[in-house]
Amino acid sequence: MPSKPSPSRFALIYNVTKLAAIVVGLLLSVLCLMAVVGIFTDNGWARVLIAAIVAVVLPLVVADRALPANDPASATGLASDVLALIWLGFPTLFIIAANGVTRNVLTREGDRLVQAGWPTTGRLTYLLAGVVPIELPKPLPAPAASSAIAAATATSSASPAPAAASDSAPAAATSAQVPAPSAPLDAGPGDKTPSELFKLLAPSVVSVTTRSASAEGGGTGFLLDKDGTIATNHHVIDGGQSVRVKLTGGETFDDVELLADDQALDLALLKIDVSHGADGGAPLQLQPVQLGDSDTVVVGERALSIGNPLGLEDTLTDGLVSARRMYEGRAWIQMSVPVSPGNSGGPLFNMRGQVIGVTTAQVAAGMFGRAQNLNLAIPINVLKSMIRPDYPQRRKFGAPGSSSGQW
Repeated sequence: MPSKPSPSRFALIYNVTKLAAIVVGLLLSVLCLMAVVGIFTDNGWARVLIAAIVAVVLPLVVADRALPANDPASATGLASDVLALIWLGFPTLFIIAANGVTRNVLTREGDRLVQAGWPTTGRLTYLLAGVVPIELPKPLPAPAASSAIAAATATSSASPAPAAASDSAPAAATSAQVPAPSAPLDAGPGDKTPSELFKLLAPSVVSVTTRSASAEGGGTGFLLDKDGTIATNHHVIDGGQSVRVKLTGGETFDDVELLADDQALDLALLKIDVSHGADGGAPLQLQPVQLGDSDTVVVGERALSIGNPLGLEDTLTDGLVSARRMYEGRAWIQMSVPVSPGNSGGPLFNMRGQVIGVTTAQVAAGMFGRAQNLNLAIPINVLKSMIRPDYPQRRKFGAPGSSSGQW
């Protein structure tokens, strides 16, 4: 028969467990309190100092009051027991019992920590919020079976040398030469004017309309190849039992396939049959976009979007890349390019005509009211990771036996 653990062994196990609870609980308590302080300020030092003071001082006061006033020595270990209970109990209640309230503030705190250069602590905060962070995946090699997409991706990866120099070292270029007075201040080698880009790129943008039993919606998409592959947002086609794609020339297609769909990335790939025209005529000659490299996007460069805001087709808007950031656990391009309902799924172009992002969202909420020109695009390298030589799960919307009506 194995011998029973001695009382001293029990004491050792108890003390080690209590020490671990104190260390882990204090760390989690500070993170939770930083998330609360972050509602009022983004200043990193303020969040850390206020959270640390509250996390340490209040439990110490409670522990001191818990000691017997007449004989403190008789309560050996009581103070540390109280501290362990508070420091482990508070984050437990904060994370689990009130998760519906605290999820967003914890996620925003994770965003701030990642942006500040603390990715490990940020991922821990995401874990507390129950959020799986979506970072930029490495783009896969372009599939040989899709030659048009391969050509677009290869061309974008090997940008002209002057343009690449402009992206990688904007400060050096500015100090080395002063642009002519007639040139835009942010124009670089290979850049085109918005009007030139609109003429070139508008034919590559499509309108996407979805219908279900109870509603109709829509957004924007763009052509990835000459075979009719189209990229858009997942939420544009979500719930649609039927989908209609309309080209700039007016041709409409109701026979649309869903090639791939990723709700977490908020991206979808569609396919229309362009082997003949919508009216049964000659095959259509499509003009696909050129995919850029979102890893080379720099804050301050100009960008423009073509889409269908509020159903107003072929609308051009422009602005600046405002930031590269993590927001709600995901990597985004933040931009001042105006976004309205109907722009979702459209291409975000740089001034050389390359797609650098998928226009997705307008940040509309906040304790100070609706944001102005604070808009988000999914980096185009995320979309590249979805492109495959074949899509075995492809299916048509509304096809018998398919689940597309759920999206």
